[in-house]
Amino acid sequence: MNKFLIKILGNPNKFELKHRVSNAVILIAIFLGIQSSIFNYLLGLPEITVTATIGTSVILIFAYYLSRIKGMFEIPVYISLFVSLVIYTPVMWIGNGGSSGGFQYYIFAYLTFAIAVINKRSIIIPIVSFVVFLSVFLLVFEYKFPEKIFDYPSPTDRLFDITLSFVSVLVGVSSLFYIYTNLYKKTNLTLENTNRELNKQRQILENQNEYINDGILYAQKIQKAVLPSIDIINKNCKENFIFYLPKSKISGDFYYFTKKDNNLIIAIADSTGHGIPGGFMSMLGITMLKEVIDNYENENPAEVLNILREKIIVSLDPKNKRPITNDGFDIALSIINTKTKQLNFSGANLPLILIRNNEITYFSSDKMPIGTFISMTSFKNQHIDLKENDTIYMFTDGIIDQFGGKANKKFTLNRLQELLITYSEEPLSFQKEKIKKAFRNWRGKQQRTDDALIMGVKIF
Repeated sequence: MNKFLIKILGNPNKFELKHRVSNAVILIAIFLGIQSSIFNYLLGLPEITVTATIGTSVILIFAYYLSRIKGMFEIPVYISLFVSLVIYTPVMWIGNGGSSGGFQYYIFAYLTFAIAVINKRSIIIPIVSFVVFLSVFLLVFEYKFPEKIFDYPSPTDRLFDITLSFVSVLVGVSSLFYIYTNLYKKTNLTLENTNRELNKQRQILENQNEYINDGILYAQKIQKAVLPSIDIINKNCKENFIFYLPKSKISGDFYYFTKKDNNLIIAIADSTGHGIPGGFMSMLGITMLKEVIDNYENENPAEVLNILREKIIVSLDPKNKRPITNDGFDIALSIINTKTKQLNFSGANLPLILIRNNEITYFSSDKMPIGTFISMTSFKNQHIDLKENDTIYMFTDGIIDQFGGKANKKFTLNRLQELLITYSEEPLSFQKEKIKKAFRNWRGKQQRTDDALIMGVKIF
């Protein structure tokens, strides 16, 4: 039975419930139309009633073809209602005994069909209104022109036709109710099974998400643990600030500082990517940088970067194939001798800015990363003799590459330099707040472009 219903009404996976109900109604109407044609002929009713019934059945067969075979819904429904109400009803009313005949039961069936398959109130109300208008019109027509109404050959024929019409409509509506209930139960059962499976999958996803979040939080905890204590730089600097703004919970940017004999070593870096991949690269970078610095006695940061690059390449490419990849990080490294007040700087794609007496000096970096590159030369060292109240700034590109503003453009290096000059005579803690505010206002509602990190240090 189920396979038969699917065959004639449509597969639930392709046809909505109301579409399958519509197919059922049209089939029932075709069956009733055929049996009405036969009995109208046997009762000797006017030829027009038999012709109208056969013609309506043919049109309904075409509507069923469009609905079931071609997969259309609204057009077959409207065709069925139009031919039934506008053409079939007036003809059958006039040719089948008028209000004393049995055709009024079919009007009830039409309304049942419309309400069952059309969920739009804006369409149902006009249809119901038209049926009421049509019924009143036909009653008035019958009252004004009784001679136009074809009567039954005998009272027995009228009683037979009324009884047959009532039984036919009753069987049709009951069948529709049965089919609708059956389909509704199966649809609900399918939805329940689907919802049960979705809830199961949702629970699996929630568990996996919780597991991933726990892993991310633990990775964040580890990353914070490998970052150096801020006490180191606080004890060895007159003033400082760190504006550290990861794009997600784990950052690809990192900072590093330590004190080794008379040397204060400060670095900021920007790893490939952000989030979890960037976080792993940053932890590898911090670990390798610490290892190189702990085992290196020179005050030349360029040599530190040369050694660091080689170690990173070996770690990421143990088979020494040396493919050109984006894996690695950019870094700005400063080594400051606190006795001689000399600063040595070397950068891999990250610069250093010095502000002295409200004037800015930009120290560019070597245009290659800590990692494999097309052309890998030795990093260059730059020497600076620091003076009292000199302030140095190192930053990653997450600051200057952030999109925002009215034209949705990058923040840019020029805008950052103007900001630093504007507040250069203010305490560094005040400068940090101004940078945060400017960055936040510039970004507005735009998404974060990257991790952001800027460090300002006043040594003497």
